[in-house]
Amino acid sequence: MDSPRTELLALLRTLNLGAMASAVEDTALRAAKEGLTHEAFLLELARIERAAKHARRIERLLRQSELLPGKTRS
Repeated sequence: MDSPRTELLALLRTLNLGAMASAVEDTALRAAKEGLTHEAFLLELARIERAAKHARRIERLLRQSELLPGKTRS
């Protein structure tokens, strides 16, 4: 039987929430130290995931644009 943490990490990856899965250990430790509520803990994980998805989207769009590295205008 898997531990709850192992199952959580597997579920997050299955749901394509890789950034949350990568951050859950550090965020859980910080939440315990700072006494964060469950909601605040989940909010922090969701913010991390959103930022990672945003960064990947920008990278993908830049690749698709075929702009030269560092190029922002014509």
